[in-house]
Amino acid sequence: MGVPKFNRWISERYPCLSEVVKEYQIPDFDNLYLDMNGIIHVCSHPNDNDPHFRITEEKMFKDIFHYIEVLFRLIQPREVFFMAVDGVAPRAKMNQQRGRRFRSAREAVDAEKKAQERGEVLPSAERFDSNCITPGTEFMARLDAQLQYFVTRKISQDRLWQKCKVIYSGHQTPGEGEHKIMEYIRFTKSQNGYNPSTRHCIYGLDADLIILGLTTHEPHFSLLREEVRFGGKKDSRHTSAPEATTFHLLHLSLMREYINYEFWDLHHALPFSYDLENIIDDWVLMGFLVGNDFIPHLPNLHINKEALPILYQTYKDILPTMDGYLNDGGTLHLGRFEKFMAKLAEFELEQFHEQNADLKYFQSKRLENGKAFKANKSSGNGEIELESFSSDNDTFLLDAPFGDLEEDEDDDGLEDLCRIYDRLDYRPNPIFVAEQDSDTEETIFNAEFCQHKREYYMSKMNFRYVNSDVLHEQATSYVRGIQWILNYYYNGICSWSWYYPHHYSPYISDIKDFANMQMNFEMGTPFMPFEQLLSVLPPLSKNLLPYAYQGLMIKEDSPLKEFYPESFHTDLNGKQQDWEAVVLIPFIDEARLLEAMKPCNERLTKEEKSRNAFGPTRIYTYTSDNLGEFKAPKYFLPVGINHAAVQFVRREEWELKPEKIYKGLCKDVKFDTYFAGFPTLKHINHKFHIAKEEVRVFQHNSRGENLILDVTELEEDPDLKDVANKLLGKVVFVSWPHLLEAKVEAVSDGKERYVLTRGEVQTHEVKGYAKEAFFQSRNNVISQYHDRWGVEVGKTSILVYAAPIAGRKYVPNPCGKMSLEKEWSKEVQPYAYQTVVKDIAVHDPGYKQLLTAQEYFPQRSKVFMLGQPHYGCMGEVIEIDPSHKGRIRVAMTVALEPNFDVVKQRQNQLVEKYMTGYIAAQRIGLSSHLLARLTGTVYLVPPSGTLSENETRAKLNIGLNLKDNKRNEEVAGYSRKTQELNEKSIWLYSDQTVETLVEYQKKFPEIFLHLAVNIGQKDIFFQDEVFAREDYKERVAELTDWLKNSDFAKAQRQPCGTQALGEAIVSRLVEEVDKVSSVRAKIVKMQVRPHLLFKPNPLQGSTPPDHTVSYKMFDRVINVRECFSVPLGAKGTVIGIQPAKKEADVYYDILFDEAFPGGLTLRGPSSAQRCYRLHWATMINISHGDRSPSVNNNHRVGSGPGSTQQVHASSHSSQLQKASKLNDPSSVQPPDPNQLPSPSGLYKSTHNHNHSGVSNGDIAMKKQSPRNHQDKLVLMQYADEVESVVYGSYYASWSKIMHQGLWKTSGYNFIPCYPFVPRDMTGPKAYQLYIFLDVRKAMSDGMKFFKVGNRQILCSGDRLGHISPKYFMKVLDSETGLVIFSSRPAMDSESGVRSGRGQEDHRCVPGGHGRGRAMSSQQPQGLQLYQNIWSQVQRIDPDHTDLLPMQSQVLSQLLNISNDNAAVPSHQVMGGGLPSKSASGKASAPSRMEVSVQDIFKGAVGQNQVQGSHRPQGALGQTDFMTVPGASQQSHKLAQPGPHNQKAGSPSKSAFVPTQVIRNQTPRKPRSDHLSNLNVKQDSSTNSNYNQQQQQHPSQQSQYQHHQQQHPQQNNKPDGVSGKQKRQARNRLAVKFDLPLGKNE
Repeated sequence: MGVPKFNRWISERYPCLSEVVKEYQIPDFDNLYLDMNGIIHVCSHPNDNDPHFRITEEKMFKDIFHYIEVLFRLIQPREVFFMAVDGVAPRAKMNQQRGRRFRSAREAVDAEKKAQERGEVLPSAERFDSNCITPGTEFMARLDAQLQYFVTRKISQDRLWQKCKVIYSGHQTPGEGEHKIMEYIRFTKSQNGYNPSTRHCIYGLDADLIILGLTTHEPHFSLLREEVRFGGKKDSRHTSAPEATTFHLLHLSLMREYINYEFWDLHHALPFSYDLENIIDDWVLMGFLVGNDFIPHLPNLHINKEALPILYQTYKDILPTMDGYLNDGGTLHLGRFEKFMAKLAEFELEQFHEQNADLKYFQSKRLENGKAFKANKSSGNGEIELESFSSDNDTFLLDAPFGDLEEDEDDDGLEDLCRIYDRLDYRPNPIFVAEQDSDTEETIFNAEFCQHKREYYMSKMNFRYVNSDVLHEQATSYVRGIQWILNYYYNGICSWSWYYPHHYSPYISDIKDFANMQMNFEMGTPFMPFEQLLSVLPPLSKNLLPYAYQGLMIKEDSPLKEFYPESFHTDLNGKQQDWEAVVLIPFIDEARLLEAMKPCNERLTKEEKSRNAFGPTRIYTYTSDNLGEFKAPKYFLPVGINHAAVQFVRREEWELKPEKIYKGLCKDVKFDTYFAGFPTLKHINHKFHIAKEEVRVFQHNSRGENLILDVTELEEDPDLKDVANKLLGKVVFVSWPHLLEAKVEAVSDGKERYVLTRGEVQTHEVKGYAKEAFFQSRNNVISQYHDRWGVEVGKTSILVYAAPIAGRKYVPNPCGKMSLEKEWSKEVQPYAYQTVVKDIAVHDPGYKQLLTAQEYFPQRSKVFMLGQPHYGCMGEVIEIDPSHKGRIRVAMTVALEPNFDVVKQRQNQLVEKYMTGYIAAQRIGLSSHLLARLTGTVYLVPPSGTLSENETRAKLNIGLNLKDNKRNEEVAGYSRKTQELNEKSIWLYSDQTVETLVEYQKKFPEIFLHLAVNIGQKDIFFQDEVFAREDYKERVAELTDWLKNSDFAKAQRQPCGTQALGEAIVSRLVEEVDKVSSVRAKIVKMQVRPHLLFKPNPLQGSTPPDHTVSYKMFDRVINVRECFSVPLGAKGTVIGIQPAKKEADVYYDILFDEAFPGGLTLRGPSSAQRCYRLHWATMINISHGDRSPSVNNNHRVGSGPGSTQQVHASSHSSQLQKASKLNDPSSVQPPDPNQLPSPSGLYKSTHNHNHSGVSNGDIAMKKQSPRNHQDKLVLMQYADEVESVVYGSYYASWSKIMHQGLWKTSGYNFIPCYPFVPRDMTGPKAYQLYIFLDVRKAMSDGMKFFKVGNRQILCSGDRLGHISPKYFMKVLDSETGLVIFSSRPAMDSESGVRSGRGQEDHRCVPGGHGRGRAMSSQQPQGLQLYQNIWSQVQRIDPDHTDLLPMQSQVLSQLLNISNDNAAVPSHQVMGGGLPSKSASGKASAPSRMEVSVQDIFKGAVGQNQVQGSHRPQGALGQTDFMTVPGASQQSHKLAQPGPHNQKAGSPSKSAFVPTQVIRNQTPRKPRSDHLSNLNVKQDSSTNSNYNQQQQQHPSQQSQYQHHQQQHPQQNNKPDGVSGKQKRQARNRLAVKFDLPLGKNE
């Protein structure tokens, strides 16, 4: 049931009513009610506009279950969860159901016909008939069994469902779903002990739920519904999952206050007491007059034409003249209502006067020959043809809205009226004859109005004669309908059989003389399910009936045949949309229906008879008893152990007599107490006014009037210091009227800024860009309040900067208990000081503030590890061990994780490459304009008709539709939208797009030929013109089939900027996961301190389990939230990152290791039912524990802060596990070094986009200027405002940066940096180096740093725009985390002597905020060294596999190993086994030999295998590793092991360190087997690519030449090698080694 357009009008009239909510912003609710039919319709036939859409019944049921789970998880009711499916409706509703089902059946048939006319081939499977969603059908019987199974399964297996009472009222229980819910609320409210503070939430799509909620007079009532997008067409090709749905909460608590303001004028104007509850009841009554599902709207009263304000003004005018209210708790006061209708009739006369004046003006425009013009259809050439008509035409007179009653010069108006009556052979009732003199203007007007109404009754209602009896019957029928609806809303059904017997309502002026009518309703009984089916189903849906009844619809001799017309008319009746039209079909005759069904009833089967019966409502509660197995219906597995106890309740048990229903507000309602999440207009002094302010609640500015709230200005500006003393560090409420708890961090007035830093208040002067940022923030606050919420905040002199609450969690306190503490958001937001609320009474939610460890960690509860080892693993609590000071004894499930190294290495080969439209067009041989159009929309229409007519006809889009600028969507794997430096967006296309267009051109060349000539002239093309042949229809059919069934049509649409792995990569991930799925997990028992265990927390909100975590592609995660579609503890892999304005709103696409019910399919068939979108608060990043040393150092299991005690675990150490992996021959190995790609990929300009990887979701490096960023820049006053400032760079630029520092790029005013380690950047920001700046030192020297949000730091540099290397704190390698440069040399761990240059013992680098993560400088060991070297080399472009001459130089540059022998102590060089220095300090000269790249990598492996036990250890048991960067220092220091038995001249298999790599001048000839894999184009471009590199990077050549001049001895014969100069194989690298060890095998 619904009131069309009511929801939008109400939301725009009262802008604060509705708010978009995220999962972590939902307030606490006691009861959740679901109007299930909305969910059933959405999940079963979401694409009614697409005749090709098909869906299986299994998929429908799974989607319905999933939608219910999402809504339950969103609200998490504490007491009651009510699921109501529509049962048999009252007869008054059946008329509306009947018309809607007739129309939907015809629309479905028409859509299929139009598709076939366009040549489309429809699927052979039968389409889903949505009319089967009616009580009594087989589909509803199957759905009923499925829902009973679903509830049983959830209560038996889901702990969150076990905490509340679940009520399921199915289709066999009579009554509409929402009214069965209202009946339950009335029943519980009337019982003793009802809690007046109960918080209700009802989900449904019908707008009349607003009215229903207000009739309960419950102050804490909210409506949950999906976002409705107004304007534009719905995209029917892709349905969104509930996770991607935007939900709105409409708060009736605010609605009550807005209604109070709407009728504020009546406070002192009434002769009786003003009562808001009575005002609300009368407001409900007025809402019925604009129409609903039971009675039609009054003539000329349309919501979109300001009908409701007219009703409100009429009410305010007439109520002071009466002695009471119109609606007394559901009982209509007839005398007062008659006065109200008489007053409203004045509007009707005014409306007619305006329309009639317009008609007269039109009729006065006559030609000299007595004819007037009317517009005809367009001729197609842009001109409008006019067609004349005669005013003497009788047909025109009858069709005119008001008749032709204009006064002529020679005839009196009354005589003209009589002449018309005579012509129609009509004798009017005296009520239509004016009593006044016939020559007055008023007489003519009244006569015209009477004539207009007469024609309305005769044409609309088919009355032949209209007299007083007819009009009185019309009036009493309508008033009786109003009273029936009031009973239905306030008391329940008063009659099952009553219905309004007309398609139209009478005129307002004719609804009179009813004050003394009798209101008697006969209760009757509801229709049986099959009786309702015959009453509402059209002949096109006859198959939904039992076979015994089908003949009653279609047989010519059926006594009911006239009630089932095959064709019918519709009447818009003043509406604009087709779905609002009146369906003109006859009302079913109940007596004839029941009589005709009697002989058919005996032929029903036993199963059919069971469906034609009523059933009870089921109340499910959890019981610990085992109730045995619950057998599952089709498609699902049975519930092995059933814990769902069922109680049956008949409908009559909840029915109450009107006098026993508790109406109005409960006595003990707390209006002075704030309930979190329920907005209120209290606490802030304000006024209001109504005006057209164009508030933007939905996608467009509102057109009607808005109720604007005006915050009262303060008498005088408050002193900033006093405000700071009162607010800093305090908890207040912000975002009035949607109050949100927040902690104040700073206050500012644009001149000064008071900040709370480490418990102390500090004052800063606001100047420069900081001042501009303040005023911009202030303007944003003011405009947001006005443009979205309809609030005028007035003069805003002070901004309060506060961190909103993010959630709550239990933390251990010094007393050994778990204390509930609030978590505050990391994002501090500005708020207007005058809208901040302090010191208010807040409802106690009943959370337990203190819990003992035994209470918080009961036995067998699930927990997750946040320390090492086994970070992220799920475990089960065994007991609280008192002997270990409160540690928790847990059993952790440790499973083998898949190895994705091979997949990552092949990512560049598997990922889609993207190109600009210009390049794609060149490859295909098209113009770039034609390609842009073909990848978008190009319409094809049938040949008949003109172009203007075809604008509104069904059109076939023959474009690929790969981009959508309006929705900001791209198609995964085909198109991508990117932002250039000049902020211009461009579309990129993949190879798949090119291949698709090539295939398109081959199949339909005539399209390309025709469009190439005409694409710039028009947008719509005729079929016969494009296919200039007789069989064009067949060609259109082929085209349609190809467009529908091609892969691009099935590809996933995603928001632009989404980071996503392609299907090929996901398929490989699935393969790797499946390899380890059969390995049995281990159970490890351990004792852990409570702060290192995460327990699923329903109060968590948006706070992540671990604040130090960031996410990137390929990360392994585990779900930690209960009551989730994803099973608790399910592991998965990050395959996509959905963009969002706030980091807290980012969602991640997760590919789980196993499929599960409700799982999504996001990346091809291999991911079927294995995917889901998760928020960071719902998962733990397992990979973070593997890569972050902060977990090792800060998260020591079993120890408190500062303690070094390690975990007690019944498992081997992690070192032994790593060693076992090294010796495992089945483990994945790095690729063959012989297949190293060329280093061309290293020379990437930092300003070029790399579209071979995932899309870049981070800050674009845009041109910075004060004008462009005056609304963003915030000047940093102290270095402590950010944890770190990091600049990202590359090895190719490091030599220049190390010597010259950082400079502003040409055209840029700032040097862009990050306030975190930018680990997850892609494209041009896949940095190889992280340069940490010494902010404190730089600021002391006059440099300025500006914060731009929380994602970017801009540095002005010195006066020349330069940052010298002396301001570099350290430089890290992005892959290994090694410190390659440091401004402060570290002390030797043993002797205390300073190490060589660049040596700094930074074991852990803070990850900062955002997407950063902690870094490590620990040395890789053994195979890890091999893998780390490869992980750097794999950055090289894989498209060229030849080893070019520059490879040695670039490889040394890539590895960054120094030849500075004197500066590096031997025990700190990579590798072990170095001999001690002689007295002179010189090491013995090593021998030389030539080895290949493969030998180098083999040596890296041998280093760990042979001499791993001899490596010197650092202070923390880790081998120190030092590298000194520099492009000019291109050599490798070789370690010298002790004497071993090894053949001279052979490469060492033991530990070694390459110390010098000499560029080989001879290019390597490609292998023959490799040549076979190269195409001609690649083979011919090798040298050109190399030359291009030499031209693009002259600095590299000059650096190398300088290096050759400085070290000429490196080109001479080295020591220890025979004088015979002979090169071995081409492109082998000459490397210095230690003295030979062992034999060369």
